[in-house]
Amino acid sequence: MIPSPTATHVRSEIVMGGIDTRLQPLRHHVFQLPTPTVIHESKRQETELRKRIRDIYDDPSLESKEKARKVQQLMSSRTKCAATTTTTTPMLQNPALDDERMPTYHDHKETILGCTHYQRKVKLQAECCGRLFTCRFCHDEASDHMIDRHTTKNMMCMLCKTLQPAAKVCRACGVEAARYYCDKCKLWDDQPDASAYHCDDCGICRKGQGLGKDFFHCKTCNVCMTISMQNNHKCIERSLESDCPICGEYMFTSRTPVTFLPCGHCIHKPCYTAYSQTAYQCPTCLKSMTDMSAYFKLIDEEMRQQPMPEEYKSYVSTIFCNDCQSRSTNVPFHFFYHKCTHCASYNTTVLSTLSPCCPPS
Repeated sequence: MIPSPTATHVRSEIVMGGIDTRLQPLRHHVFQLPTPTVIHESKRQETELRKRIRDIYDDPSLESKEKARKVQQLMSSRTKCAATTTTTTPMLQNPALDDERMPTYHDHKETILGCTHYQRKVKLQAECCGRLFTCRFCHDEASDHMIDRHTTKNMMCMLCKTLQPAAKVCRACGVEAARYYCDKCKLWDDQPDASAYHCDDCGICRKGQGLGKDFFHCKTCNVCMTISMQNNHKCIERSLESDCPICGEYMFTSRTPVTFLPCGHCIHKPCYTAYSQTAYQCPTCLKSMTDMSAYFKLIDEEMRQQPMPEEYKSYVSTIFCNDCQSRSTNVPFHFFYHKCTHCASYNTTVLSTLSPCCPPS
C-alpha cells in the first residue's frame, strides 16, 4: 500500500514499499515526483532518440550488425544518463537480469517499444517467478507455467530501466507508459487508436468504448457482446469459456475477435472466415451458420434436373435434421442430398436407408 505524501516536503514525495526483493531491496525508498519541466524534457529526449535510431535503420551504407551496434550504443548512453540524473531512483542491479532489462519493440524500425502482442513502454515483473516480461503472453510463451495477471505488482520502465510499482506513468522519468492502463488487470496498451474498458463481470479488459456504449454484458453467457445483440442472440451458459473449435485456443481470454453464431456457439472471427469458405455448419452443433434458403433452392433445382437412376428411385431413408432437430422417415434416397420434411433444410444426417428388396427385420 502507498502511504499519503508527507506534508513536510515542498514537493510531494511518496514512500514506496513492497517491491519484490528478488531483484533488490527497495522497501521504503523515497521517489521524487518529476516536475512538468522534467516530464517535457524527457519526452523531448525520447522523440530525439527515436529520430536518431530511425536514421540509423534508414542508412543504406550500414550493415545489419553495424545498425544494431549503433542502436545499442544509443540506448546504453541514454541509460547511463538516466542513472546519473535520477540518483534517488533505484535501478535494477542484478547482472543475471541484463537480458530481461533490454528494451523490446512492437515495431523495431520505427523504434516503437513493446512486443508482438502490445505496444507499451514498460515490462511487467511476474509475481510467480520474479522475472521481467513485456506482457503476459510473452511470459507464458517462454515459461513452463501461466502468469496470474492480477497479482502483478511491479513494472520496469524500458526508457530509464527503473523498477517501480505498476502505474500509468513512470515515476522516475515521467514518461507515460501507455495511453490505456488498467490497474486491475495490469494491462498497458499504447496503440494510438486503442479503445478498451474493464468489465468487472468478465474480470478482464475488453476491446471497445465501454459497457452501455458499444457493448453490454450478458449475465447468462457471461461475456461482453455488441449492443446489437442485446435482445437478439441465443444464450448458452458461459459460452465463451471454451476453446475455439477450429484453432483450439481458449476464447474467453483470447485477444482474437470472436463471432457468435445464430445457434449461440462462438468461434474466432478469422477462423470463421476461413472455415465458412468450405462449410456452412457450426463445427460444434452442426446447425447452419447462416441463412441457407437460397442455397437449398439451388439444390432443389439440381435434383429436378438430375434425377436418381431408376434402380434407386424406390429407396427411402430416415434422416435427422441438424437445423430443426426433427426426424424424417421415408425420404427419397439420394447420393448426396436429403431434404427435411419439416423445415425443408438439406442440412441433414442419414440415419438409415432401406431398399425394396431388403425390408427391415
